[in-house]
Amino acid sequence: MISIEVAVYIGIFIGFVIGLTFGVLIGKKQKPWHELTYEEKRNRKIMIGTGVILLTIGAIFGFWQFITF
Repeated sequence: MISIEVAVYIGIFIGFVIGLTFGVLIGKKQKPWHELTYEEKRNRKIMIGTGVILLTIGAIFGFWQFITF
């Protein structure tokens, strides 16, 4: 049987690898900031803000799961 600590470390590693993969794939197609139009800058800021919010929610949820078990 696998312990909870090992499962947490495996989950963190898998999340890191998936995030790094998406970052590399998305980063290849991006233009520099000074070449973006106002609309593209606005959309990029919204995506970054949404990502930060989702990261925070995920961290809170993960911490809550860790405490309750």
